[in-house]
Amino acid sequence: MTTDLVTYYGQTELINQLVNNYGAYLEKLNRETKLLLRVTLSTYIVMQQEYTPSEYPVSTALEDGLCELVIPDSIPQDLYDVCSVLNGLTTLEAETLLEALQHQIRWGNAQKLAS
Repeated sequence: MTTDLVTYYGQTELINQLVNNYGAYLEKLNRETKLLLRVTLSTYIVMQQEYTPSEYPVSTALEDGLCELVIPDSIPQDLYDVCSVLNGLTTLEAETLLEALQHQIRWGNAQKLAS
């Protein structure tokens, strides 16, 4: 098994679109963007307990989760683009992406190299 896969299971059409845009291992996204995407997806999952994907899209989770943590002007454009691709994301798809991001950040193509 390849260690940087976007998902280990549950590949959906929406995730396939993300893969088509950013690579099979999301290698076109840098470490910072993947870390911020993790925050965004976590916020999205929490809010899906009260709202539907159409009532609370990933782009709203981006704004809610990051504008308090990061100066809004410093959010990478790639992250806005990813969130627009993920419109209509289910919580299962979000959890699947979180697993893949965690693995990439810890062990894969987005890990922090020792200095």
